[in-house]
Amino acid sequence: QTCPPGFRRVYGKLYNGVCEPCRCHRHSSHCHEFTGHCLDCTHHTTGHHCDTCLPGYYGNATHGTPQDCQPCACPLNLPSNNFSPTCHLGDKGELLCDQCQPGYTGPRCDSCSSGYYGQPAVPGGSCQPCICNGNLDLSIPNSCDAITGQCLRCRQGYNGVTCDSCAEGYYGDAMTLKSCQPCQCHTNGSVSEVCNKENGQCQCRENVIGRQCDKCMVSGVCIPCHCNSYGSKSFDCDEKGQCRCQPGVTGPKCDRCSRGFFNFQEGGCTPCQCSHVGNNCDANTGQCICPPNTIGERCDRCAPNHWGHDITTGCKECGCNVIGSLSQQCNANTGCCFCRDSFRGEKCDECQIGYRDFPECIQCECSVAGSDSQTCDLERGVCACADRTGKCSCKQNVEGHNCDRCKTDMFGLSAKNPLGCSKCYCYGLTHSCMEAQGLIRMWLTLRPEQTVLPLVDKSNTVEKRAGVSFQHPEILAHAEVVTTTLSEPYYWKLPEQFTGSMITAYGGQLKYAVYYEARDETGPSSYEPQVIIKGGPNHNIIITRHIPGLQIGQLTRHEIDMTEHEWKFADGRSMSQEDFMDVLFYVDYILIKASYGNLMRHSRISEISLTVAEEGTPTEQNEKAHQIEKCDCPTGYSGLSCEECAAGFYRLRAGSPVSVPASRLPTAAGMGSCVQCQCNGHSSTCDPETSICQNCQDNTEGDHCERCAPGFYGVVRGSPDDCKPCSCPLSNPENNFSPTCVAEGFSDYRCTSCAEGYEGKHCERCATGYHGNPKMPGGRCEECKCTSWGSLPGPCHPVTGQCRCRVGTSGILCDQCMDRHVCGPSGIICKTNILICVF
Repeated sequence: QTCPPGFRRVYGKLYNGVCEPCRCHRHSSHCHEFTGHCLDCTHHTTGHHCDTCLPGYYGNATHGTPQDCQPCACPLNLPSNNFSPTCHLGDKGELLCDQCQPGYTGPRCDSCSSGYYGQPAVPGGSCQPCICNGNLDLSIPNSCDAITGQCLRCRQGYNGVTCDSCAEGYYGDAMTLKSCQPCQCHTNGSVSEVCNKENGQCQCRENVIGRQCDKCMVSGVCIPCHCNSYGSKSFDCDEKGQCRCQPGVTGPKCDRCSRGFFNFQEGGCTPCQCSHVGNNCDANTGQCICPPNTIGERCDRCAPNHWGHDITTGCKECGCNVIGSLSQQCNANTGCCFCRDSFRGEKCDECQIGYRDFPECIQCECSVAGSDSQTCDLERGVCACADRTGKCSCKQNVEGHNCDRCKTDMFGLSAKNPLGCSKCYCYGLTHSCMEAQGLIRMWLTLRPEQTVLPLVDKSNTVEKRAGVSFQHPEILAHAEVVTTTLSEPYYWKLPEQFTGSMITAYGGQLKYAVYYEARDETGPSSYEPQVIIKGGPNHNIIITRHIPGLQIGQLTRHEIDMTEHEWKFADGRSMSQEDFMDVLFYVDYILIKASYGNLMRHSRISEISLTVAEEGTPTEQNEKAHQIEKCDCPTGYSGLSCEECAAGFYRLRAGSPVSVPASRLPTAAGMGSCVQCQCNGHSSTCDPETSICQNCQDNTEGDHCERCAPGFYGVVRGSPDDCKPCSCPLSNPENNFSPTCVAEGFSDYRCTSCAEGYEGKHCERCATGYHGNPKMPGGRCEECKCTSWGSLPGPCHPVTGQCRCRVGTSGILCDQCMDRHVCGPSGIICKTNILICVF
């Protein structure tokens, strides 16, 4: 007998023991039958009972949920920013990292140790040793700037921006030997305590020699001490000439009372009895006096225009600059003066940022958008400029005295652009452009009827809608249905309004919100790109955008900038502005990831929009569009970025025949060239893609207006009169009896479709059986209508229409009797004496 899966055998009084459930805290479904040790712990747990988190994870594994153990985030849950292999929960439930790598510190390894700098809490950031040549005083906290790495506290004896030199009063080799040592210049024998930083030679006084100026020259002179007999303990002095004074006595010769003493006499001075004023009294009388610059009965306040009250030393003068300060009174505790708007500094003796030429402090006229941000106060919207000249410090792509214009081939001056201006792209057709005006940002969104989006595989080869439904305001994908036809990863495919030319989406944002539920936050699809776009002039460029993993059951909103930053080619290569603009030339599709995590149950998407630029007036809802170029396009090109062929031009693709030499055609990157419509001079416009001419003029027709239209004849050579009207026989409509004609010889023609009743080269005469004069304006050919009984067989006269009459009949149609005849359908009877015709 064996225990079923999920149970272990426990032996007791029964011989065979009993089966009890495995104690694995829901992290394993089976355990060893006899030891009870859990097997194949999941959810990042370990231990005999799956009761602890694996190294690299933290939490309480005994809670029994899949989320018990979370990955260590030391400080971020990214391989590039996880600087401790293990972590644990603190007493208060907080995450504590156990083994911060060298250079990292903090509860979550989120800051740099002393001697290191960087931003480990920023994706991709790390801590690097401060570049201070090994001369940093690591015993002092913040010895170098934890963010910039600037050296702030060099070891004693070392100095310099990178601690690369010996400090004042030290000498030696700071870089290689690191041997900076005190100068130790003799106080009496040297001019100062500073020596030569290389050899340590002190600057000696007259008649003194030695590296430390500690030896007298042979011819040196000795000066008497002259110690006061009342105030000194002896007549000896030190090498500086300082005598040894009695208590309360001071001075080189011990000839006056120290502060806090009075009544100089033999044996010393008497202590003042003035503790309430810091023992400050008159040196002769002992009368208590206030310390300098104090007022009040107890000398406990500073006099006007003074600060920093001290019972012993008194108060210090404010020293506020008369021009820059609002008053001469400063802050009584800090000594800082109160400055006028255009001044700054502790004493208001400097110009405020944005002003120059102290003490005038003239306002700078720097453009905030174009000036180097390090010289600007962005909150106040002002930037510093050079004294005297007032010249501003410009960003890389900006120029001008006030940094207010883009350099040549640049456009779109913007405070948001770290370079100030963007480079003109214009698909390589020109280097001249400006920022497009009159445009505002609008939103492309789903239409009301677009309540369901199709799901596709990563390559957009398989498209399905089964398992997709709409639950306002979200579109929902049921994974159990979708995965029967689509393999992960699968994506939402945005509808047709998000495709086509998207040049004006540059600088905008793609926004959407996603939500999903799954068994685990991570899975194979978690490492696939979040957004995929395919497009380009040749429809062959695929770019991707990765975003850190999302959390289960949490609605996450994304705002993805439509600029080249952080987008990659499908093979991981970075993109340039030119690359990104190529894709926006024509977008075939945009895909947003729909599958996340492991064993996903469902996924949702909502709030989809893409900002593009359109003509309009800015409002609170629709701000002015920036970063859109308006190029000065060469002949044949149009559009904001010269992405279209101008009217009268069509796009010549690779391999197409063209009469213009290829070397003379300006070519747009990947799009071919725009060449003039080939319409033989009879049309100024054609289809920009097929090159078929439109609205052929001058009586021409054909794809290239290469032949005369019906009713006209001639040879098309580019002249307005190439095609002349067919005159069959006259050109006026009433006398033109053939809709077509063809040229014969150099200047003649032949009508090809004479109407019934007409004949001749130009339909100029009537056919047999017809009569008339078609060559006469208004003339036409009419059918002969001779009476059968009154006329002889044969046609009528071709011009007059006169029929040939039998004897006894008359009239044009031979339908009348002559005098003395009777005629009718039965024949003609000759009645000589009868004057009546009977019909």
